[in-house]
Amino acid sequence: MEAYRVAKQLRDLASEPRNRRSIVKDQGCLPGLVLFMDDQDEKVIFTSLEALSYLAEEPMNCAPMRSEIGLIASLKGVNKRDKLSKEVRDLAQLVLDKVKNDHSPARRPISVSRNPSMSRGNTFLGASNKKAKHIILQIHGLDDLSERQSAEKLLLQVKGVISFTFDMSQKRCTVRGRSSLKPETLCQAVASSGHLKAEQVVKNEFGEEVLLSFGDNPQARKTLDGEVSTAVKLPDYLPEESKLSEEEKSKAVVRTDDGGSSGAGGWFSSVGTFLAKSFYW
Repeated sequence: MEAYRVAKQLRDLASEPRNRRSIVKDQGCLPGLVLFMDDQDEKVIFTSLEALSYLAEEPMNCAPMRSEIGLIASLKGVNKRDKLSKEVRDLAQLVLDKVKNDHSPARRPISVSRNPSMSRGNTFLGASNKKAKHIILQIHGLDDLSERQSAEKLLLQVKGVISFTFDMSQKRCTVRGRSSLKPETLCQAVASSGHLKAEQVVKNEFGEEVLLSFGDNPQARKTLDGEVSTAVKLPDYLPEESKLSEEEKSKAVVRTDDGGSSGAGGWFSSVGTFLAKSFYW
């Protein structure tokens, strides 16, 4: 019910036209709504779509909403989920049409509010992103939504994780984290599930992707076809300039605390505190 409570608060705030620009400018609200669209509770999905529909009525919101990682893909995904009611799927299509219809007078950069109360509203870690790095994990056992949700919960508890995206077709997760984040920490967190195993995906000097294991033989590197190599020196993470593919952007999860170990519960409490203090009711 925590997800529904936060989604409802965002919807109620978005129903007020004077709040809509501030909600989209905040670094936490849109990513949160994207995450909610992947929830198993249809009520959470519908409420999140209502909030997005309100936000899309503000002309200047359309461009930043289109560029929000995972939003368009999530809307399309909801529209294709046959288990959802027609009302939910129709609303997803309506929001998609609104967002794609750019009726703003001109495109201009979205500036972050300098209002002190809004500065506290950055519920997702963003201030230190300039020094972030990407770590790609190959997760064995990542076969369905429940396994992905299990991996999400474990990764959210790792200190230093900023955000992550999943590519279910390749069973991969791209993690964006602070410079101090170690890939072995991520692999150990995933392995703590008891049924998932993670290896780091890196490239050797020939540009070939290989898997770096942190198990009994942490120095062993395996090529994707299973061949083991220990002679190639590889970087411990991909450089910052590496780009996410469209598939990797399709589903994104962003942590909201400062890397503590409180888990997903801190996400909801931080959003709830932000909503209570930063908007007009």
